[in-house]
Amino acid sequence: MPPDRLTALRRQRALVAEHLAWLDAEILAQAPFQTLPPAPVPAPVNDVPAGPASAPSSAIVDSPSLIEPAPEALAAANARADEIIATYAATERLDPAAARKGCLQLALAVGLLGIAGILAVYLIYY
Repeated sequence: MPPDRLTALRRQRALVAEHLAWLDAEILAQAPFQTLPPAPVPAPVNDVPAGPASAPSSAIVDSPSLIEPAPEALAAANARADEIIATYAATERLDPAAARKGCLQLALAVGLLGIAGILAVYLIYY
């Protein structure tokens, strides 16, 4: 393998490791009730040995596993999700404007399909 290609591949591996560390930090920021082990710090490109004997670091290859959330937090999140779903379901069922809009869209779609069918028959048979 040419040395330029090997250098480029090592650089790409370092960039991917940095991106994975950033993703771990973002996941930790968005899910405070889950804890991740500290993300591995990728080695700079200059510190990587140039010989072919260098093996990939196991700290970078292994992905951290997520810890299950507490049952109380999970139950609270599920209860909140059920409240939100119930709220949207109640507002959608009782909204006459949404029903009128849906009926008009359905009538328009059926009308356009009918016109397209008549046009297709006219073009094929006449």
